[in-house]
This record gives sequence, structure tokens and C-alpha cells, in this order.
Amino acid sequence: MPDKRLVTVESFTNPWDAHVTRGLLESEGIPATLASEHHVWANWPFSLALGGVCLEVPREFAARAHDVLRRLRDGEYQAVLEEQQDVQTSRCERCGSAELRDVRSIWSVLLLVATIGLSGVIFPPHIKGWKCMACGNRLSGAR
Repeated sequence: MPDKRLVTVESFTNPWDAHVTRGLLESEGIPATLASEHHVWANWPFSLALGGVCLEVPREFAARAHDVLRRLRDGEYQAVLEEQQDVQTSRCERCGSAELRDVRSIWSVLLLVATIGLSGVIFPPHIKGWKCMACGNRLSGAR
């Protein structure tokens, strides 16, 4: 009879990161589940006390899961993505740096604050362009 107990292969303080990594394991054919996720959503300071959101797999899949997580940390998945899809990183036209930060209109930020205060609904501010963190050049358009 196979061992059905779960083992923790990774823990996260951020539930979003845990979900993305769980999706990666499942895409590799490894069944995975998250433990303590709802506790962390309900009260984030509990995350450290509980040891974070635990990514768990059946014991028989633990070695494969550790291998996938190692490949993720080593950047193998990113390299394959860039190779297959020819992903281009946006760069500054002036200096060639890839360190870009979004620039938002002051009016859209004020609208964000007003809507949160009045209705509790969040409308993300519109991104009007990008700023190079290396040389200060402002770029417009989609990234």
C-alpha cells in the first residue's frame, strides 16, 4: 500500500507565491496542496507563527517536487520560456537598462484614494508610462 502521508517541500509567507508554485508542481504531474493558507489570509501576522503557507505533496512525489523546485530556483524554467517564446525584456531607449518603473498620473492616484475612502472599492491607478531607474529617461506606451 503506497504511503499517502503529505510532506512539506516548501513554505511561503505570501499565499500568492504558494499558489503559483503549487500550479507549477501540478503542471509537472505532481499532486500538491497548501496548508495554513486560510489562516494566513485571515491574519497575516500568523504567517510567521505558523511557519507560513506550507506546500505539501504525497511522500512518494517529494523527490520529484524537490527537483522541480531546485530547477525553479536555478532559473531553468525562465531560460526555457525565453528560449521558446523569444521573450523580450523592455529596455530604456537611452541607456539600455532593463530597470524600469511604472509612472502613474497624480490624478489617478488621488482617484484611488478617494474611491477607497468613499466606497472601499479599489480602482488601480492608470499607468501612463515608464521611467528608467538607471538614467531617469521617461518612456511612454506599453511595456
